[in-house]
Amino acid sequence: MSKGFQATDLALIAVFAALIAVLAVIPPIFMVGAVPFALQMIAIMLTPMVLGSVRGGCAVGLYILVGALGLPVFSGGASGVGVLVGPTGGFLWGWLIGAFIAGAVATLVLRKHPRKSMLPVWLYVVVLVDLACTYVGGILGLMGFAKLSFNAAVTANLAFFGFDLVKGILSCLIATAVLTAFPRLMP
Repeated sequence: MSKGFQATDLALIAVFAALIAVLAVIPPIFMVGAVPFALQMIAIMLTPMVLGSVRGGCAVGLYILVGALGLPVFSGGASGVGVLVGPTGGFLWGWLIGAFIAGAVATLVLRKHPRKSMLPVWLYVVVLVDLACTYVGGILGLMGFAKLSFNAAVTANLAFFGFDLVKGILSCLIATAVLTAFPRLMP
């Protein structure tokens, strides 16, 4: 077995990084009060489910690197290293860590429990792991970079949690369709 990435792996990493970037700059579909229903989290959750740990982590890492280098791919068209250490920078770090951890969970559960009927259920477990990493990163970032207290940082995130659970369902449906149509992609 060869080591390193094959051309297909590199293409998938680039495509998923681009998907995250595209969904980041699309304005929110709707707002509930001050809480936007943006699409980027769907791509963040979809990436480790479809690509697994290493490819998924590399895709999120590529997205972050491109944004840090100055391309306006972060939410709202932002870019630069300052975003990584700004008030919401913890979410980016949480996404990166989450892609590796949730991708590893995806690989583990999909190899141990390959029944197609349970695929969406196992994928939702992956979503929950990814969301846990995202929210831990986001809360720590708000505490460290924005100097919020723990309670204030948690409270700031509560409005988004329900929407992210719904986006998790959407990402599971997409991942189920992709992995059913292309079973060789399974991490």
